[in-house]
Amino acid sequence: MKKNVRKRKRKKINRYIPILASGLLIALTVLVISWVFSARRTYTVVILKEGVEQEYAQYHSLAQAKEEMLTQTKRAEKQNAGIRYDHKLIAIGYGVVQFQRKDCTLNTSYRMAETEETGYTNGCYGNDAAFVDISDDGSEVRFRQAGVDGWAVVDEVTLHNYYDENDVASINHYTATSHLLTHKITTNIAESSYASELSMGETGLKDHAYYSYDGHYFYSTFEDMIDDYRKGSHERAANKEAFYNYYQFLPHRSISRYAADDINWYVENYLGFASSSQSLLYDSGAWFIEAQKRYGTNAIMMFALAMNESDFGRSAIAREKKNLFGHAAYDDSPSQSASGYKSVRESILAHAEKYLQNSYLNPLSDLYHGGFFGDKAGGMNVRYASDPYWGEKAADFYRTFDMVMQGRDRDISYLVSEQPVTVYSSKKKDTVLYRAGAVPCSHLVLKQEDGWFQVRSDGPVHNGTLQKNSSAYGLKNAYGFIQEDLTNQIRILQ
Repeated sequence: MKKNVRKRKRKKINRYIPILASGLLIALTVLVISWVFSARRTYTVVILKEGVEQEYAQYHSLAQAKEEMLTQTKRAEKQNAGIRYDHKLIAIGYGVVQFQRKDCTLNTSYRMAETEETGYTNGCYGNDAAFVDISDDGSEVRFRQAGVDGWAVVDEVTLHNYYDENDVASINHYTATSHLLTHKITTNIAESSYASELSMGETGLKDHAYYSYDGHYFYSTFEDMIDDYRKGSHERAANKEAFYNYYQFLPHRSISRYAADDINWYVENYLGFASSSQSLLYDSGAWFIEAQKRYGTNAIMMFALAMNESDFGRSAIAREKKNLFGHAAYDDSPSQSASGYKSVRESILAHAEKYLQNSYLNPLSDLYHGGFFGDKAGGMNVRYASDPYWGEKAADFYRTFDMVMQGRDRDISYLVSEQPVTVYSSKKKDTVLYRAGAVPCSHLVLKQEDGWFQVRSDGPVHNGTLQKNSSAYGLKNAYGFIQEDLTNQIRILQ
């Protein structure tokens, strides 16, 4: 008789285990390869002094290399230190970022450190910026230029030793003389000459040369400026309160006190143009005033912008296309892409309606960063021009006009905020009209009462609602309110 033999059951093997193990093995392999690759990266700290570069130490960690670089910087007078990777200088203690200028049709793109928004600049107009930092992976350089704190791809810029006068012959800086501030702009750091000198107005600064890459805080030494930028402070600045160029931050929604005859007199008698064949700005005053009345856009701000963009009404684009404002004149093909108009009047009205009212001054537009000339941090300059000092240049044209014409627009009251503000349609927090996110931002002050600023709205308003596209601007309805409890950040300029 056969015995019943019980067969032992085989354990079922989870079919997913081998797959999981294979996945873990692959991941581990990738990590190991990545670690090995990273470990092979060599960052060389170099000492820079008196035009001579000397290798100091090598690290496989960028963080360690950066720490050593900062330690070695200034150990002796005018001693600098930097970091090289793959033969390229990617960081420096006290240095200048140079944007390429070989081809002026090419801009340098960057992302803003605060907002992650993209921006652009052009080395042919503003060649230099302050070097602030290098990203953790060594791929981006942090810089400061024309108010913007940005990150640019390291391969698209060149770093220079600030102390090497043979390498850095000129950088952007300011001079104060009898309380008047002048900005000296370089377009080639290899040359000792300066391309422009712009008047910034009166300040309380002592007669001295100053460094600044934001135009608000000024430093007696380049080193103090860089140290503050890295700390995110202004403790070493010569001025304890931020400076704002009056005409640069004046809102477009301010109404000029000048008339058409004043513009015409200025063109003929100050600029010296006797006919439209010499300048398309000749006898154009009535059209700027017409645009101001129809769209609520400051006539002299538009006139100043036209002078800046059209070379006083004499540029090829102005003459060939009746385009006074460089509309659609993109850097890579300015003459071909520029918009054409039937007349100068049409160009001015199009600028006021299409480009100002419904675009750069309208919070519902992607182009809106504040309704003033501004810089690369806020205002029209952010998107209107690759020239980082475009806003300053337009403001300088306005300043000159106002000085020659007895200063009638010199005391327009407006506020500047150093933080984003919310504009309400009424004195209630649940009636948001729009938010001005770019800083600094400015608004024309109409009234101040009950803990609120009544301000002129940047965009057109109908029945308490912001309008995206409008063929008119009603001054009576175009207002909003900003809370006065932000007075520690808000200043009234006049």
